[in-house]
Amino acid sequence: MRSGRRAARTAPLLALSVLLSLLLPAAAATAATAATTATGQEAATSQESAATGQETATTSQVTGTTSQEPAATGQESATTRNAAAGTDCAHPPLNGYNSAPTAADPASGCRTFTAPAAGLYDAYAIRDDGYRTPLRVEDATGAAVCEYWISCTLPAAGEYTVRTESASLIIDRSATTGCEPVGLGLYKGEFTAAGETDCLSLPLPAGAQIAAVEPTSSGAPHPAVTVVDAAGEDACPYPANPGSGTCVLTGKAPFRVLTVNDGTAKPTGPYALSLHRTDAAADCQVLPAGDFTAASPSARATTGNGSVVDCLTIPASDHSVMEVVQLQAAPGTGSLAHLLVVDTQGKESCRTYTPTTSTWISCALTPGVAHTVLVIGRDAASEYVVTRRDVTATAKGCTANPATRPGGASTEGTLGAPGELRCRQVTTGDTEDVLHIDARDAQGTATVALFGDQGQGSGAVSSGPRCTGDRACAVTGSTHYQAVVHVPAAKKAADTYRFDAIRIAGADGPAAECDQVKSIAYGYGPITGTLDEQHATVCAALPTVYSDRFPMEISDTTGATETAVPALHDPSLDNGCSYSTLTKSYECRVIESYSRELTPSILVLSLPEKASTTSYKAEAVCSGLCGGERVTLTKVSPNTAPAGGKTTVTVTGSALHEQSRLLLRNGDREITGTTLAVSPDRRTLTAEVDLTGAPEGAWSAILLGRGNGEYGKLSFTVTSAPLTSTAPPTLSGEARVGEYLTATTGTWSPKPTSYSYQWYGDGKPISGATRSVFTIPASLMGKKVGVTVTAHRETAPDATASSATLTAAKGYPLGCVVCPEVKGTVKVGAKLTATSGTWNWTPSSVAYQWKADGKAISGATSAGYTVPASLLGKRLSLTVTARLNGFGDGQANTVGVKVATGSAPKATKKPTISGTAKVGRVLKAVHGTWTPAPTSYTYQWYANGKAISKATKSSLTLKSAQRGKKITVKVTARRTGHANGTATSAATKAVAR
Repeated sequence: MRSGRRAARTAPLLALSVLLSLLLPAAAATAATAATTATGQEAATSQESAATGQETATTSQVTGTTSQEPAATGQESATTRNAAAGTDCAHPPLNGYNSAPTAADPASGCRTFTAPAAGLYDAYAIRDDGYRTPLRVEDATGAAVCEYWISCTLPAAGEYTVRTESASLIIDRSATTGCEPVGLGLYKGEFTAAGETDCLSLPLPAGAQIAAVEPTSSGAPHPAVTVVDAAGEDACPYPANPGSGTCVLTGKAPFRVLTVNDGTAKPTGPYALSLHRTDAAADCQVLPAGDFTAASPSARATTGNGSVVDCLTIPASDHSVMEVVQLQAAPGTGSLAHLLVVDTQGKESCRTYTPTTSTWISCALTPGVAHTVLVIGRDAASEYVVTRRDVTATAKGCTANPATRPGGASTEGTLGAPGELRCRQVTTGDTEDVLHIDARDAQGTATVALFGDQGQGSGAVSSGPRCTGDRACAVTGSTHYQAVVHVPAAKKAADTYRFDAIRIAGADGPAAECDQVKSIAYGYGPITGTLDEQHATVCAALPTVYSDRFPMEISDTTGATETAVPALHDPSLDNGCSYSTLTKSYECRVIESYSRELTPSILVLSLPEKASTTSYKAEAVCSGLCGGERVTLTKVSPNTAPAGGKTTVTVTGSALHEQSRLLLRNGDREITGTTLAVSPDRRTLTAEVDLTGAPEGAWSAILLGRGNGEYGKLSFTVTSAPLTSTAPPTLSGEARVGEYLTATTGTWSPKPTSYSYQWYGDGKPISGATRSVFTIPASLMGKKVGVTVTAHRETAPDATASSATLTAAKGYPLGCVVCPEVKGTVKVGAKLTATSGTWNWTPSSVAYQWKADGKAISGATSAGYTVPASLLGKRLSLTVTARLNGFGDGQANTVGVKVATGSAPKATKKPTISGTAKVGRVLKAVHGTWTPAPTSYTYQWYANGKAISKATKSSLTLKSAQRGKKITVKVTARRTGHANGTATSAATKAVAR
C-alpha cells in the first residue's frame, strides 16, 4: 500500500472558496469543493485499510473559523445601499462566543453595531443550516471598511453597519465573552445554535506547540479549529496547523481555540476535540527503536477512559533520518485509529488519514530533534502496538541481497502473516547504478517499498519510499536499498516469495547484458527464450523518446497461460507498462515530460507473478513511428545508371523497413525496385532496379514506405546519347533599331530539359543578351544580328546551334506618347512655356520652333517665348523635334492660337497735380508710374468731376469759371498691342480768386 502527506486546509483557502461562491453563485459548489480537495486530498502510500465490516471514521480537519459550504440559496447581496450607514437599521449588541447568532430582521435589512475599539472582528450572515457568509462592513458614511472577507480589521471604535436579511454573528475577536477555560485532553462540547462560534481558553504559554484533533468515528458535526491570541490574531499562521500537531503558539497569551461547525448537514449537536501538547515529549512514554527481527522492541498505546489520544516520544538522539512507524490493534481491539508524527519544532513528519486497525507509514525525522507520535482513536477502551524501524543503510534485521546482472538468479524470502513487515537490504557498487526491483509470490499479494542509503526514495530524504505497490520498478541514487516486503492485512499471504534485484544500467550506460537496440522505429523484436528462477530476467536498451507507445505481443510458446511480464523503465525510472484486463494484454509507454531529445528506456522481461518458468515470445510493436524517427530519403548511390539492364543501388535515409521499396518515376512511367536488405539501424537499404527499356534522362527517386506512402524525391539519371540539333533556331520580328527579335529553340534529339541563349552582333557576343527575346539597340544599326541556342540535358553534354543573321536597319521615327503643349495665355506680352512631352523612346535632345501663321519666327527656338505686339491677331503655334541616335526624328506640332490683345498698363503710382489752385494760375499733371511701361499718355481735366472742354494737355490754366471748384485729371496710358489703362488723380482744393 502507499503512504503520503496531506496539507491541512487553512482559513485563507476557505476564504477563497467563500469569495468564489459570492462572485460565481452558480459555480459555488464546485469552487468550494475544489478548494478543499486541492489542499486536503489524502495520499495512499503504505496505508493499510481495515477489513470489510470494521467501523469507519472521519478525520476532522482543523482549520479556520468559517464553515465554508456552497450556498444554493440565501447568498448575501453585495450591493451597498445609497442610504447613509445605519439609517433605519437594528442596533443589536455584539455577539459573544458559545451563543446563538442575532435573529434575522428582514424589516430593516441592516444592523448597526458599536465597536468598542479598533481591531479584528468577525461579521457573518448565518443561514438556518449554519452556513456562513462574510458580510461587507460599512462605516458611518456608507463606505466599505471590509469587502466580504473572513476577518475584518476595523480602524477605530465607533458604529458600523452590515446589511443582511438573515441572522447575523458579529464578534470582537479580542473579547473573551462566552469563552470556556479548558485543560489539555478530551474536550466535549456542543453546538447549540446553527452558526455559533465556540471559544476555549488554553492554559498554555507562547511558544507551546499543540494538536487539536477530532476523535475517529465522531459523527457530525465536525469542529473546524482556529487558534488566536489575546488580540484575536491568528496564533497558528499557515502552513502550521493545529490539526497536524504543528501549531506553535505565537502572539500574546492567553490563547484561545475557536471552533465552528465544519458542515451544514447537522448544524447543531455534540462534538469532541482532543487538545494535546506536542512539544513536551517528556510527558509521553518512549517509543524504542525497533528492527525487522521477530523480537523487535515496540510500545503500547491506549485510548478510552476519557482519552482519545495517546502519545509516544521518539528521543532526539535515538532515531535515523527515515523510519517506518507501524500501528497494529492489539487482540480484542476493533476500534480504528490513525497516526500523527510531529517534531518538537512544529514540523509534521508523517501522518495517516484513514483510520484502521493495521497500518504503517514512512516518516522523515528531523536529525537531533525529538518527535511525538500521536495515536488518535476514540473514547473507547482500545490498545495498539506501535513499532518504529530504521530504513536507512543502518537498518537492522534486513536480509542481505546483492544486486545481480540481467539474466541472473532471483532470491527467495519468507512472508509473515498479513500486515507483518520483512526487510531485504539490496546492495550495489555505485550510486549511479539503476536497479530493477520486483517481488513475486503465488498469491500475487506481496508489495515492496524501497528506501535508499538515507531512507530516500528518489532524491530528497523527505520524498518517501520508492517502488511502493505490487509492480516492478526501478531505483537509482544509493548503494544500499532497504526493501520492505509485506502483505496488506486484509489479504492472504503466501509462505514464500521470489525477489528480483537486477542491475540494468550504470554510470557508463545500460548493462552489457542488455540488448543494445539501434532503432525502434517500428518496435522491437520479436525475441524468444526461456526464463526461470536461475535466469529470471532479460533486458533491452531502447532509444525511445517522449510519448512512444508499444502494444506488447507476449505469449508462452508451450501454451501456458502465465506469460512473461514487461517493465519499461524510462529516465524518470517510471514503469510504463500496464496490463489491460479487457484486452488481456500489456502496453508499454514512455511517460517522461515532453522533450525533443532521446529519452532512452530499458525494457525488462521478468517471470510471471505466479509461475517459476516461461518459454516466451515477445515483441514490442510501435503503434506509429517510435524513437523520434521519421521516414526520410537522403541519398541514392549511385544516382546515375545506363538504360538497358539491372543495377544495384544503396538507399540512405531513416526508419527504413523491409517492406520499403525504391521507386523511379519519369512522368507516367514508374520502375519499382526490389529490396534486398535493410541494416539493423534502419538507415541503409539495398535495392535492385531494372532499367531495361527505360528512357534515358532525369527520373525522380522516391522511397515507398511500408504503407506505400511516398517519402523524399531525389534525382536519378538514366544516361543517354549526346544532344543533336535537327533544325536550327529561327528569328521572328523586324530587324530594326528599337524593335525586338524572338528566337525559337530549334529542334533537338533527344528532347532537352532546358535551353540558354546568346545573341551576337557581327559575330561578337552581346553582353547581357541571354534571353529568347532581344531588342535591337542603336549601337547595332547596320550590323548583322543572330542568336546561338545551347541545349541542356542532365544526362548528356550541352550542344549549340545558331540561327541565320539579319541586318539591323534604322529605327522608326520617335513618336510622342504625351505630346508637347504650350503653357500660358496666348496674348501680347505673355510669357509662354513649352513642355517637351514624353516619347516612346527617350530622346537624346529636343528642339523647339515657334511659328506665326505657320511661319517660323526667327530666333524663337527656346522652350520659353514672350509674345511681341507684332504678332497681335496672328496664330501662334509650336513645333517640337525629338532626336535619338539610330531612330528617325520625331515631330509634334501644337494647334495655332490667335494672339489676343495684351493686358492694359496699370498705375502702380497714381497721377498727381502740381501748382496753386487759384484763378489765373497754371496746374500741371504728373502721369504717375505704370506697368508695363506705356508708350504714350493722354490727359483730361475735370472740375467737380465734369470734363473741362478742350482741357486735354498735361497743364491747365485756371479760369474764373473754375472758381470754387475742385480740379482732377485723368491720365490714359497707351501701349502698342495692349488695351489702354486709365487712372485719375486726387482732387485739388477749391479754386480761389
